[in-house]
Amino acid sequence: MSLDQFSLDGRVAAINEEGGKAVTVEVDIANKASVEAMVAKTVQAFGGVDVLVNNAAVYHLRPWTEITEEEWDEVHGTNLKGYFLCARAAYPSMKERGNGRIINVASITFFGGFPDLLDYVASKAGIVGLTRAMAREVGVDKITVNTVAPGAFPTDAEKIHHDLEGHIRRVLESQALKRRGTAEDIGNLMTFLASDASSFITGQMIEIDGGWMMH
Repeated sequence: MSLDQFSLDGRVAAINEEGGKAVTVEVDIANKASVEAMVAKTVQAFGGVDVLVNNAAVYHLRPWTEITEEEWDEVHGTNLKGYFLCARAAYPSMKERGNGRIINVASITFFGGFPDLLDYVASKAGIVGLTRAMAREVGVDKITVNTVAPGAFPTDAEKIHHDLEGHIRRVLESQALKRRGTAEDIGNLMTFLASDASSFITGQMIEIDGGWMMH
């Protein structure tokens, strides 16, 4: 098979070849019908939903006075409304199974109030509030809800910065740990929050930023 191991299809193929099971679903998480179809396909393939990781996000890098109403709606539709729709669609299956993990991805920009990212920062602040309120409501169903707040990781999203080298330099100067974070760093934290080892942790925001903000 000539699939790139780092592509989505490549990762799915690798999981299936190793004896696991994975499927892909194309979904617009800002659309209720699309989200419900995604969950239905997941339940059909796996028998239910145990873990939901809300990770989709969009943003624009520009002064707040230049953000259009359409851009504001796009950012909040994906970054906040999308998380709400996905969690609500997955909730019945988790409740029925008597257990569940919802992990939302926010950002340390919530603490720093970074300039030229007002719509994005506002949406990430909303995720923190959503996490805390939702944790209160679903705790009775033995479902935990937590937020992961990453720092600056080397992904394609960084390409939006006009001075990428300067951005990376500033990141390393700000962090206590003088290395870039990796996908494995995020994966290890996600695995912990999805496991029984974290069953008494809910409503929390956990930073993973190499010691940048330290809240």
